[in-house]
Amino acid sequence: MLETSRLLLREITRNLRRKIKTSPILYLFFSAMIFFSLVMFAFLTFFLLHTETTFNFMDVFYAVFFLLLMKSASDMHTLFISAPQASYALSTHVPQKKTVGEIVLTIVFINMSLWFSFSFLYLLVLSLLHVPINYPWEYLFFSLSVSTGILLGCALSLHLFSSRQYRLVPTLLLLGFFWFSQNMMFVACMLPLAILHCLWSLSHPLDSYRFVKRKIRTNERDQVRTHGVLQALFLREVTGIWRDRLFFSFVSMSIFTALGTGYLFVYGTDLFIPESIQRYLSGFLPSLFVFLGCYVVVMYAAVFPALNLFLTEEKTMWILRNLPVSNQTIVFGKALVLSLCFLTTLPYLAFIPIFLGVTDLLFLFWFLGFSFLAAVIIALPLGVKYVGKKSDILLLYSVAMILFVLLSVVGAGMNLLRSNTSLSILPLCVLLICLELTMLFLSLKLSTYLLSLSFQNPTKYSL
Repeated sequence: MLETSRLLLREITRNLRRKIKTSPILYLFFSAMIFFSLVMFAFLTFFLLHTETTFNFMDVFYAVFFLLLMKSASDMHTLFISAPQASYALSTHVPQKKTVGEIVLTIVFINMSLWFSFSFLYLLVLSLLHVPINYPWEYLFFSLSVSTGILLGCALSLHLFSSRQYRLVPTLLLLGFFWFSQNMMFVACMLPLAILHCLWSLSHPLDSYRFVKRKIRTNERDQVRTHGVLQALFLREVTGIWRDRLFFSFVSMSIFTALGTGYLFVYGTDLFIPESIQRYLSGFLPSLFVFLGCYVVVMYAAVFPALNLFLTEEKTMWILRNLPVSNQTIVFGKALVLSLCFLTTLPYLAFIPIFLGVTDLLFLFWFLGFSFLAAVIIALPLGVKYVGKKSDILLLYSVAMILFVLLSVVGAGMNLLRSNTSLSILPLCVLLICLELTMLFLSLKLSTYLLSLSFQNPTKYSL
């Protein structure tokens, strides 16, 4: 009984141990950042409680609910829909509905374990700060709601990647009811309905699995055209991003981020800050919202593709290993696609003047370019260092933290200099861009060196 679940957990544990042994520093840094983040949120809660600042608890609840829902959907895609080994489990005499059901149970177990572990650490820090945390019923309802979100995430993934996406409608309706209810107890009480909905989703799991496999086979057909080496590598990456509709995703993200940033720039202070302390933060918060908007755009359109240029080469690295192409050509050819990714961030600058005006548009263009180059400089060598290992979540979080600190320091310093009307920051802006271009060249050279180190083992990336 539950043989598939045991095998999955054993495989996940084995892979985690192997990755920790291969990249101990990365996992140590990631664990430290997770611990730091939880402690930081606990201190933030402590600060808000002691300053008598009011905040909407349902916003916190829906943030956690959404994160675990998306993680369970991603786990369903990884462990079943796009997993090559799933074909073996589906080929046995065991009913396919039972096999996929055990995969769902594994996902629920993993995500609930993460929820209990992180929430326990968060509550432990609060107790050390002498904050009363005696809310057992609220915690129970929160946990039941999280279970509901995890089950709906599995169903969402099964329907999203199927050939009949109209099956998404019941899932979206449930999520819409949960949002408009603004009641955690209502979401918790809907757990039986979420279980029934997930069971209904298991009645047609092979449709999603076969549909995705058929798309992969279609997309992998060879197109016989002759190109130069750099052009071929560039077109290969552009084709992958275009096929996955990432360019459209980047552009729409830039537009919606600009609209959200502008709205918060105008109304954010009144929405989030009590009137008693608005006079202290009225000048700081609008600038913070604009900074966070640029940060989100750069994270999505620069860090994510820069890392995945090499992290996703697990199955094709042996081809690059045996081609008569230099490592520098591989790095430069793949990195060229990031210039197109930068163009997808420009809609952010096109829509943000609706709210901010055009006074600071030139400075925003400079800061967006500076942030994009900084993201590429940091992310590209790390992606090459862990080529083919798919440690994208760990690296993405690590790069996000490093980039946030760097851009915060530079942004705060430049704003201080801009406030001094007697100084011109134009020479400093040009100097920083020139410095970044130099660092970008060194980053590409470092990436080439790291890629050559990965190729030193002749059996690691070979047939």
